[in-house]
Amino acid sequence: MLVLSGVEAMNGMANASYSHAIMIAPLDTRQLMTVVAVARTRSFTEAAKSLHLTQSAVSHAVKALENDIGHRLFEREGRRIRPTEPGEFIIREATEILARLESMRERIGNFDGWGRGRLRVGATPACAHLVLPEIIREFKQSFPGCSISISPSSGKQNIERLRRNEVDLVLAFNVGSDATDLESLEWFEDELQVVMPPFHPLAQKSEIDLNDLSGETLHLHGGGNPADEIIKDKLHSQGVRPAELIEVGSMEAILEMVKIGQGLAFVPKWVAGLDLTKGSLTLRPVVDSGLKRNWSCFWARQHELTLFEETFVGLCLEAKERLLGRNILEYA
Repeated sequence: MLVLSGVEAMNGMANASYSHAIMIAPLDTRQLMTVVAVARTRSFTEAAKSLHLTQSAVSHAVKALENDIGHRLFEREGRRIRPTEPGEFIIREATEILARLESMRERIGNFDGWGRGRLRVGATPACAHLVLPEIIREFKQSFPGCSISISPSSGKQNIERLRRNEVDLVLAFNVGSDATDLESLEWFEDELQVVMPPFHPLAQKSEIDLNDLSGETLHLHGGGNPADEIIKDKLHSQGVRPAELIEVGSMEAILEMVKIGQGLAFVPKWVAGLDLTKGSLTLRPVVDSGLKRNWSCFWARQHELTLFEETFVGLCLEAKERLLGRNILEYA
C-alpha cells in the first residue's frame, strides 16, 4: 500500500484540478460577441453588418459555439429568430462578460498616463449646446489628456447608442420603464412652458390655458424628438387645435421664429434663459400642464463607471447649484 505524504497529496490534488481545468476549454469571446449581436438584432444579416463580417462567418461562429456547448442557441419563428433557454442564459452571461472585458481594456489604457483615455457622452442638442460646455471645460481641467466626444441626438437614439456601446453616458429625460438594462442617476426636473415675444397678446397673462393656443401656430423640434410627443399628446387630450404645427429642426431656429412673431413654442426655462434676460422673449407657465420632464444620467447596468465617467457625472450634479443660481435651470 502506497502512502502519500501531506505535501505529495496536496500536489496531486492541485495537478488533478489543473488537468480538469485544461479539459474544460474557455469559451471563445469572438463567438460570444457574435451571439450577443445576433440576439440584439434578431437577425444574422443585421448582426453581420454590425460586426463588419459576412453572414456566413456569423452563422459559422454561432454553429461552432452550439457544437462546443452542446445546445442550440436560437430557433426560427418565421423570418425572425429568438433565443432558446440555453441561448438566453449564454446571452445574459456573455453580455456581462464582454462589458467587463471592455471595461478592463479601458482601465488598462488609463495606465498609459494620468488623464489619458476617452469619454463618449450622448445628450440632446439643446443640452449639448447650452449645458455641457462649462461642464466639459471643468472636466478638461482635471483630465486634459482625455478625449471627449458629444453625440447630440434625441434621448431614445442615444439610449440605443448606449446599448450598442457607442457612447458611455447618456443625459436624457423620460426614457421610459423599459430601460431595465440601464443604471440611472436622477439629474433635474424641468417643465415645458409657452415661449412668445413680449408683444404677443398672451404675454399679458400670468398663466396660459391650453385652450388659449387654439388657432395659434406652434413650432416643434421634429426628428422624433420626445418632447414633441409630450406636447402633441397634451394638446390632443385637451382637444386643442392649433392653426399649424411646424417642425423646425433645431431649438435655435425655434427661438428665432418665435422672436419675430412667427408662432409660439413649448420650451423649458433653461433653454430660453439668455433671451429671457435680454427681454427678447417671454415665458409663461401652462395651467395644470403636466408637462414636466425628469432628466437622468444613464449608463449600462453591467458597466462599472471609470474615473472619467464618475468625474463627469459628478460635475453634472454640481452644475445644478451653479445653474440654479443663474435662474437658468429649475431643479427638483
